[in-house]
Amino acid sequence: MTDEMPRSLVDATASQKEVLTPLRSGAHLDRLAELEEERRFLLRSLDDLEHEFEAGDVDESDYVTLRDGYTVRAAAVLRQIDSGRAQLAPKVTRRWGRLALTTSAVVVLAVAIGFALANAYGERGANQEITGFDPGDDARIVLASARDALNENEFGLANGLFARVVQMERERDIDNVEAIAYFGWTLALQARLESADLVTDTRLNAARIALQQATVIDPDYADPHCFLAIIEYAFLDDADAALPFVVTCESGNPPADVANLIAGFAADIRAAAN
Repeated sequence: MTDEMPRSLVDATASQKEVLTPLRSGAHLDRLAELEEERRFLLRSLDDLEHEFEAGDVDESDYVTLRDGYTVRAAAVLRQIDSGRAQLAPKVTRRWGRLALTTSAVVVLAVAIGFALANAYGERGANQEITGFDPGDDARIVLASARDALNENEFGLANGLFARVVQMERERDIDNVEAIAYFGWTLALQARLESADLVTDTRLNAARIALQQATVIDPDYADPHCFLAIIEYAFLDDADAALPFVVTCESGNPPADVANLIAGFAADIRAAAN
């Protein structure tokens, strides 16, 4: 369910900068074609969204959330395309076919306490929604936009986008466990940055409820257990409460970044727990 990546979202724009030879450029070009298709999809989405808002078919709250989400994602895709093109060998000639949008968005989460987490997502179902596109595509794009916002430490925007995904998916009778978990996590991060008293901050309590709900929906999904361990120990100074979440997180085979993170916390939590 999870993949590990550096700050870039896809292999085509990974941190290495060597120029690719023509022999090695094929898959890279295919990925760039997918990114170009995603860019066109996002621009069409923004254009349709503007028209539907002007026609009164979309309320202002949904309009602002979707517009911000599409804009963040489009900027990230353009950066990937520019970076990917810079790696190509000179004078490569290839006709790019029209490729379908694929599910390969990954985000690296950089937070105030100085660590990174990554998580991948999958495709959804069919039917139509407010922008005139497949609602699964809309939810997927907003989810990718939320990750992009999180990657930029824009916790408020990310939280709103994750909340939007939760709402969009529930309208289709789907509980998106990733969106629920990261809604809770970004809400906790907001509280951490802004609150003078985390113990009494209602946002932190709401964050914990969302994360606990995610653990019930998918007990094998490690991320919410890991986040709850961090919240209980690093935010609330309660090693005893954090310890069960550490154990579940470690046994849930989290991605490498999460495993390394929890390994650092785990020793301190076990030492402090009664």
